[in-house]
Amino acid sequence: MRDRSERVVTHRIRALRDVAVPPLKIAMIADLHACRPGMAEDRIARIVAQANGLGADLICLLGDYPGHTRGTTPLTPDEVVPRLTALRAPLGVVAIMGNHDWLDDLPARRGEIPETRWHRAFRDAGLTTLHNAATTLRKDGLEVTLAGLDSQMAHGRKRPGADDFASVSARIDPGRFTILLAHEPDIFPDLPGHVDLTLSGHMHGGQVRLFGRALYCPSRYGTRYDLGHFREGTRQLVVSGGLGNSLLPIRFGIPPAITVVDIG
Repeated sequence: MRDRSERVVTHRIRALRDVAVPPLKIAMIADLHACRPGMAEDRIARIVAQANGLGADLICLLGDYPGHTRGTTPLTPDEVVPRLTALRAPLGVVAIMGNHDWLDDLPARRGEIPETRWHRAFRDAGLTTLHNAATTLRKDGLEVTLAGLDSQMAHGRKRPGADDFASVSARIDPGRFTILLAHEPDIFPDLPGHVDLTLSGHMHGGQVRLFGRALYCPSRYGTRYDLGHFREGTRQLVVSGGLGNSLLPIRFGIPPAITVVDIG
């Protein structure tokens, strides 16, 4: 019988500047794009159970929960969010929203309301969402800042996004190791050096990769931050290949995966 568990991709990193950071294991669940068939409730439940079994200190949900793949039926927040409430980790489960969470809600996408139905569903279910906000993680007597940015493409490519890094920055202590959750990795080159680690999805690793290279990524930087671990100065970025599909029900050369980051 075929193993129905997802692939797990692990990146091991260390701080690149002189700040104290405890050993942390983070599981990243990115780009579910929940739909029938392909990413229905039973598969989401299996992903949740697998993530719970990884022994992560923290589980991060990185946005793009609704599906929009041709030939499929997208799931609603009422069908997806209850499955995600079963996630468990000692330091918590923290979510951000992606561009398709905004695109899935026409009034929100148009800027007529300040949040999407996915924001409301997460809040009503008691799931922590960092909407241009930050919180503090504590482990082994050390503190780490965890910040979350809303989607940089919430209202499409030609309008400002829902992200507000100025508000997030005001909540960051430069003396602490800082982790930023940002659905799209495009903000990474513009971040200050004390944002130590950015965790992103959105790119799907290109969804089609030939000879290890993405053909296309939905980013102003093209395929520059397509997949994996990147270092620029003291800043680091990990981009997950994600789990679901976008537009076409095809993945080639980039299997779906839960991404794990081991810090220490």
